[in-house]
Amino acid sequence: MCHYGLDFSDQFPAMRHRFGYQVVDGYQLATHYYQPSDKPCGTVLALHGYFDHSGLYRHLIEYCLQRNYALLTYDLPGHGLSTGGEGEIDDFLEYVQVLSHYVGLAKRSPGPLHVAGSSTGGAIIMEYLAEQGFSKAANPFASILLLAPLVRPVKWSKLLFMYHTMRFFVRSVERSFVESSHDQAFVKFVEYDDPLQNRRVAASWIGALIRWVGRFKRVRLELSPVVIQGGEDETIDWQYNLKMIKRNFQEPKVHFIPEARHQLVNESDEIRAQVFAYLDQYLCNNRA
Repeated sequence: MCHYGLDFSDQFPAMRHRFGYQVVDGYQLATHYYQPSDKPCGTVLALHGYFDHSGLYRHLIEYCLQRNYALLTYDLPGHGLSTGGEGEIDDFLEYVQVLSHYVGLAKRSPGPLHVAGSSTGGAIIMEYLAEQGFSKAANPFASILLLAPLVRPVKWSKLLFMYHTMRFFVRSVERSFVESSHDQAFVKFVEYDDPLQNRRVAASWIGALIRWVGRFKRVRLELSPVVIQGGEDETIDWQYNLKMIKRNFQEPKVHFIPEARHQLVNESDEIRAQVFAYLDQYLCNNRA
């Protein structure tokens, strides 16, 4: 935990941190639960993005603890300390089944319950909402927080061509690292010093993504998620993604940060402060 800065015991003496594994659909999933005090004012269920893992969420964890929120997070199948082929998944609906399990766990923590997802984590949340078909009245989340949510990535046409060309012959391709943050220390850490960072893109994941994009075109929900998006994001096709989210949801609340890149909770101090200020509007106004 020290390698990732996940030990907050000195900063929050009353905090309780539990780490262990949950077995879901045959996967052993690395799981963290942080409780800042005996009476937290709510719980955040957080999902990371593709290639990543919960060890990269120290800023978000600290943010929640500072505001007396409990936080539950886990490594996706095929990521971090969880089992599964590196970055592999047959269908995003597998991610949804896993999320459904963690929603059940999070409901046992003090409410209200908020859900937050970065990139692929955001896609998983949207797929979960579509599968459940929640009405406003039945929605279990006080807020739905989507940080640079994935619908489709940049260079979509090239990705489609590559997938249909290689899928029968290649199981994965080497990953290209991009400037995902203005925090150069973070960028270098991810590329050179993070032993849990996935280094290859799985062909199965690309196929699952393509099917998710097709399904998402048919989604119509009366829910209103919160979307925070950066204008210098070179990982996802954010213009297309925002258009689709605005079409598929009822008046989503979109906050745009022109200078932000993809890793919003791992951005420079100045940009991350803007991200957290937006989160404050929804977390701090929905306390128990």
